[in-house]
Amino acid sequence: MTSFLNYISPVERSAVEKALQGTMEESDEEDLLDLFTRMGSHFLPAKNNMEPAIETMVHKAILQEPKYIVDCFLTPMSLVQLKLPDKDSVLSLYEKKKATGRRVSQLFETTNVVLSQREQTTFNHLQRYVKNADQAKAEKILRFCTGSSVICVDRIGVCFNAETGLSRRPVAHTCGAILEILCTYSSFPEFRTEFDNILSSKYFEMDIL
Repeated sequence: MTSFLNYISPVERSAVEKALQGTMEESDEEDLLDLFTRMGSHFLPAKNNMEPAIETMVHKAILQEPKYIVDCFLTPMSLVQLKLPDKDSVLSLYEKKKATGRRVSQLFETTNVVLSQREQTTFNHLQRYVKNADQAKAEKILRFCTGSSVICVDRIGVCFNAETGLSRRPVAHTCGAILEILCTYSSFPEFRTEFDNILSSKYFEMDIL
């Protein structure tokens, strides 16, 4: 019963408590009827049958309805439990998924095995830029590359182009975790400035209401 009272709104909670105590007023009856209607019953039970009716409603809301979802999770969760047997292992997993400069930098791998000198220099710039990032910037970099601010991939592929003019920009393919960057930067400060401008842009924000 306590779980159910915490599950419903304060107004509904007050109506249920008064119904169980036998001190309902007319306004409470309206609130209780709304609750019963939402739970599938379209009328209030008689006062002498109120407590069993509420207990039936509680059983349905807290046990019966969630049971289908619990059953669906039963098999996969039994497999997960082998890897995450206790609270500490779950917290450890969360900690490992946090973005830090070093962790994110270790995700980057070039799609080509052999790199030109310019490509290798640019890749070094990328590694240096990401490794020195604080957590807030590391999360932005990860989100730019993967769409997520926590580590959800094993690697981020890096490929190169030599675009110029308006086409000159880093491009992130979040579905495949691929970062396409230029190999024409003249220095690390130039590389850093361009990436800082991208990560600080207001267009990078995803404000969903």
